[in-house]
Amino acid sequence: MSNIKLSIDKMVIEYKDVHWKFFNPFKRNICDYYGITESIGKTDWGFKYHLHIELSDETYLHISYQPYHEPKSLKHSLRIETHPDYLPEFKHLLDTLYQNASSIWFARCDVAFDIPSPITNVFTSSKTGRRMNLYEGTRYFGRKSKRQQAGYCRVYDKRKEQEERKRKNTVGELTRVEIVYKPDEKIPMEDLVQHPPRFNQLYFCSVLHDITPLKPEKRAIVLAIQNGLMTMDEFTPHHKRTIAELLKSQEVVDFDSIAIEQWEETVLLPCALVCGRVNRTAKDEAC
Repeated sequence: MSNIKLSIDKMVIEYKDVHWKFFNPFKRNICDYYGITESIGKTDWGFKYHLHIELSDETYLHISYQPYHEPKSLKHSLRIETHPDYLPEFKHLLDTLYQNASSIWFARCDVAFDIPSPITNVFTSSKTGRRMNLYEGTRYFGRKSKRQQAGYCRVYDKRKEQEERKRKNTVGELTRVEIVYKPDEKIPMEDLVQHPPRFNQLYFCSVLHDITPLKPEKRAIVLAIQNGLMTMDEFTPHHKRTIAELLKSQEVVDFDSIAIEQWEETVLLPCALVCGRVNRTAKDEAC
């Protein structure tokens, strides 16, 4: 579908070798300027020091420093998490971090595919055995505790979410498929444009327009899944394969092709803001 829009909902960036002599006054200045208090995280939080800046209900920047798994040292990794649209609001902090880190790396992000169809017409199934759970109309592939892991996915009614949570009116139906992109190895931030995500190997997605050609039994299965009455995991492997083959006659969402087409445009500005350069190919020095 040419009218599917790709975007990034949340991005995590890691700064290497940030010295304690820099971070200690840095965090004090942030706390004073924004009127916040630092938090000391528990071991299961991953990082020891946490700063959460909120400029509004939506605009935020979360800073984490000193992973518990790193050995004792004066230099540690620092992470920031925010929506890419909010990065310009924190440009002064980004510039300071850039000057005090040995390198900057992309850790993970939530990649969103906005499909202009009602959620009842968007069929999604896992190719890797992830169980689908349903909660208040949202389909989750993976446990809540795994929501930061690669491939975690949720499918929800974006129009409903915009109207109820953000009180924004959306024209037409809109379904969002949101998948966590977390590469096996971190990617240098300036090279991120070269590495669009690949999700076709993880999920099958199809927009249903006409399922009347399906036999009544198969049609009932598809409708039961679409309306949240059953999940794909409740069917035999034979039924799963049969349904997948039949649904290929519908409008298949090619996640990989969409990402290849729209990835550079999506990440170009965040990369430029964070590290000041973008390598479009391995031979590029800078943008």
